[in-house]
Amino acid sequence: MGNIIIGIVGRDEDVNGTKIQAIVKNNLKYLHNRCSYIGIVVFDNNDSVDYDVLNLCDGIIIQGGSDIYPYHFQIVEYAINNNIPLLGICMGHQIIGLYNQKLEESDLVKIDNHYSKDELHLVNLMPGTYLEKILGKSIYVNSRHLYKLDSVSEPLIVSVKSTDDVIEAIEWIDDDHLIIGVQWHPEDMNNMDDLYNFFISETLKRRLMKK
Repeated sequence: MGNIIIGIVGRDEDVNGTKIQAIVKNNLKYLHNRCSYIGIVVFDNNDSVDYDVLNLCDGIIIQGGSDIYPYHFQIVEYAINNNIPLLGICMGHQIIGLYNQKLEESDLVKIDNHYSKDELHLVNLMPGTYLEKILGKSIYVNSRHLYKLDSVSEPLIVSVKSTDDVIEAIEWIDDDHLIIGVQWHPEDMNNMDDLYNFFISETLKRRLMKK
């Protein structure tokens, strides 16, 4: 699987007073030695994303973070319009859902019981969805988000929900599109090989189909 390039969208961090855009190391855990990867960074959050960099990507991952900017929606739009597989994690999942409904960050719903670095919670995967085929009928995932999507609309569907009815994953998968958003942080878990293997193998398959 080493002949595809996955672009990982950097996230804002402050390190000893220096502002940087970072790729969280664990986001490379499931990609290392399985494909190539590059960082997608933006010098100024008011600037547009560099489409020359996006053009290098066979697939894109929007990792978790705390600040949503207009260029995030540009990346989602690019992925959809160019049939580039897209995986959104936590904030990335929310960005996909907001773009789908032409909403803004302020439209996310605040929740108070889904943030704990040490706790897991049970989620149920909807029958017949790709994520259910990949991960099974129910799994425990980490609890590290303060906001949730209220809903999504077609062509996206809700594919995973928590037992207290929080949208935990969304997907749009057809012959042209592979869009998956997960609210949890799979990079920080040790049993998410099947999710990343599916994303990487589908990215490779779809790139070969374009030739």
